Amino acid sequence: MFDVKKMGEQIAHLRIGRNYTQEQLAEQLKVSPQAVSKWENGKAVPEVPLLCEISRLFNCSVDRILDPSACVLRNMDFDYEFLVKPRIPVADYSGPEWPKSISSASLLTAVKLFFGLEQRKDIKGRQINDDEEYILQSALANICFGYSYSPDKCIHDSFLIYGLDYEIHSKADYSENEFIALARRQIEHGYPVIIIPKEYIDTILAVGFSDHGQTLKGLGFLEGDDQKNARINFDQLNQYAGWYKVDCDMMILKPSNEKMPLEKACVNALLRGMTLLSNNEHCGEDKMQGFGVVIYRNWCNLLREENQRNADQIECVFPHAFIHYENKLRTKQFFELCINIIPGIDKELMTLAINQYNDIIASATEIAAIAHQRDSFPKDSLKEKRSHIIEMLRRSSEQEELALNYIQKAAAYILKSITPPQAAGHGN
Repeated sequence: MFDVKKMGEQIAHLRIGRNYTQEQLAEQLKVSPQAVSKWENGKAVPEVPLLCEISRLFNCSVDRILDPSACVLRNMDFDYEFLVKPRIPVADYSGPEWPKSISSASLLTAVKLFFGLEQRKDIKGRQINDDEEYILQSALANICFGYSYSPDKCIHDSFLIYGLDYEIHSKADYSENEFIALARRQIEHGYPVIIIPKEYIDTILAVGFSDHGQTLKGLGFLEGDDQKNARINFDQLNQYAGWYKVDCDMMILKPSNEKMPLEKACVNALLRGMTLLSNNEHCGEDKMQGFGVVIYRNWCNLLREENQRNADQIECVFPHAFIHYENKLRTKQFFELCINIIPGIDKELMTLAINQYNDIIASATEIAAIAHQRDSFPKDSLKEKRSHIIEMLRRSSEQEELALNYIQKAAAYILKSITPPQAAGHGN
């Protein structure tokens, strides 16, 4: 028998799970807050079109609203599948397939698309799915400014531009059942979870589950896997059985009390980027991990060492040549975004800097081509190849220092009015 009171309780349950107030839900449905209050108190029933809109808003069936027994399915002995759809449909990926090796930038792009925050739409009303957000997030998280470089774990700005915050939960602090239940509750409330493994396997953006939560359904991202990171398709989800058995952290997304303006986030990234890219001192044992112009010097020294011992292979170009190429490409593209996003920045000086990066990228492309063919060169030509790479790196270092000088002048008004944020900590 239909129970109006239980239906009202179900609407309240769904609303609270999505962190809506009655006023916010009323605004979404274009009704009065009093109408929402009457539904939840069992004093009125939404009309059929409104029921359909509520089901769409909360990604559930109308039956689930009319029959609250669907709420307790998760407590029953049989399995069921739960999926949360993107709030606005997502178009197919339309960017280049390579390079796209930065897994966290791809994952953050997927988060934006999941929450329906991409304002650009195609003719079918779907969110545009290309490289623009990837470029932005590569810089906001500081990753494109380093080489095999792990920035600070805190990527606050990356989420705050979406109006989101996050919590990190370690598997070590929970039993397996508690950890599974934590992921299930989050997904049932309409928010994805991010599973961050401690080993080299997929980072998972989970938007659904089955098998009582022991299998997560979502998209996988892997550092260095360009094709995997380019595929953001919420209609083709991967299944991750036993995900809770690996050593991992769980990132839980939640609404933030504030939202950072995009121009402020770009200013923060620009100032951090200038600090990181200007660094001339190395920390750590691996000379090809870190950030700044010091990497050029270290790389040249490693190539000279190979020549001195007459190494029968160009050893220190892989994978660094490909990281170098993508990082310089994404850095340049971020500076191009800054021209359009940061009010008052000197566009002429920024353009001069970008022109320097165009030359750096041309050299990086040639170095990457040599790295790709590194096993096929005759031994008597290797010294000449290394010397050629050294010269390109030396010239690129000078060009990058000139570009950074242009950028510092272009952003002079920022430096006068804003205290530069702390540069990201050293990490390997």
